[in-house]
Amino acid sequence: MHYPITESQIQFYEENGYLPLPEVITPEELADARVFLEEALHMRLTGGIDRTGSSDYDRVFLQKVNLWRDHEGVRRLVFHPRLAQIARQLSRSHAIRLWHDHALIKMPGRDSRPSPWHQDLPYWPMNEAGALSCWLPLDDVDEHNGCMHFIPGSHRLGKLPPINLVNPQDIFAFVPQECQQRMKSPVAVPLQAGDCTFHNGLTFHYAPPNRGNQPRRALVIIYMPDGTTYLKKPHCVTDDLDLEPSAPLTGDWFPILARA
Repeated sequence: MHYPITESQIQFYEENGYLPLPEVITPEELADARVFLEEALHMRLTGGIDRTGSSDYDRVFLQKVNLWRDHEGVRRLVFHPRLAQIARQLSRSHAIRLWHDHALIKMPGRDSRPSPWHQDLPYWPMNEAGALSCWLPLDDVDEHNGCMHFIPGSHRLGKLPPINLVNPQDIFAFVPQECQQRMKSPVAVPLQAGDCTFHNGLTFHYAPPNRGNQPRRALVIIYMPDGTTYLKKPHCVTDDLDLEPSAPLTGDWFPILARA
């Protein structure tokens, strides 16, 4: 099923750094995705291949990276041409590659912590900007259980220092004084399960604690325009790949998912 994206939606994304989209996957695909995610997480937790974080980090969210390499069902969703074509169109690229997927699960309860305001690109070993994320909730999300919040236009500030997600710095302290007031107008984006947001890797975003009584499950698929090159720095996806600085991020780990 084709998902039409209009020029006005692309322009909204370019101006604001994010774009919400309704019903990007079907109810049948959503039901499958919930089963696939549970199976893939079980494989990680019982298979001895998981890299676990600290308990403080887990209170922000549980994160499991590159589940597509473990589970065929997750792979089909991560490689979904409908989602990839949206990413290609929003980035105005001739071809789009997978950077990685990750499950982000914000557990409920009073120990749940917010995901602090941050950008994504400072964590990624990429020389170029342009990468973007599809944030796909598998549960309904709102301000009570941890929906996404964005600062429109914040991607235009460029790459700022990475934020420590456990002991966060104030990202707004890195914003020029003349921009600070404009940057503090967040937009909350509640979604139904099966909707999504796309956001630029430089867009400021945040999620509040999960004050509900069920886990808030989301699958995030991160895309990068073909031609993105490697910035030598530590990252769990590239640490073992022996990449040369400024080498294109290509090959089996970073397949092309959509072309013009």
